[in-house]
Amino acid sequence: MKKIICIVTCLIAGIYSLGYASLGGFHSNSGALSKIGLEHPVLFAIWGLLTVVALTYNIIIGFMKTKYRFYIILLIISIAGMILTICFDFDYNKHTEYVLHCAGSLTFSAVMGITVFLLFLLNKNYMFTVISGAVLITDLILLIIYKETALIELMPILSGYIMLCIHNLKKEKVKIEVK
Repeated sequence: MKKIICIVTCLIAGIYSLGYASLGGFHSNSGALSKIGLEHPVLFAIWGLLTVVALTYNIIIGFMKTKYRFYIILLIISIAGMILTICFDFDYNKHTEYVLHCAGSLTFSAVMGITVFLLFLLNKNYMFTVISGAVLITDLILLIIYKETALIELMPILSGYIMLCIHNLKKEKVKIEVK
């Protein structure tokens, strides 16, 4: 059942994310997810909720395979970041709200990305560790060069959905000890 929920949450969140992003266009700065949210605040809140649920559920399932529990604090910080992102407008004319929105967005993105990276690293899934690190670094470089676009913002999220699903669906190796 857990595996089905992993797939379903990521599929729903991924499809919704692509549909939501299409409202503003994938390549232009005006298509940034937060800018779309100024015109469609309810759809933005739904996007944020679906994103947090899909990533959080899959991270919890992934970390259950380890002895580590620090990820809970990271998830709480990341969720708090998304709450700030959703609750405050990306409107520079409302300077305090703008700063809180941006701080929340940065907190969510950075902490969630680090949590996914650590999940793969601690599970010794080195291929996904390298891929997630490369995606995060590439995303940062693209953000610096091109600013925010839906495509750049969604790249690490959609990659996370795919890698988390694959990671959580693979069977665990059984260790047999010979005495």
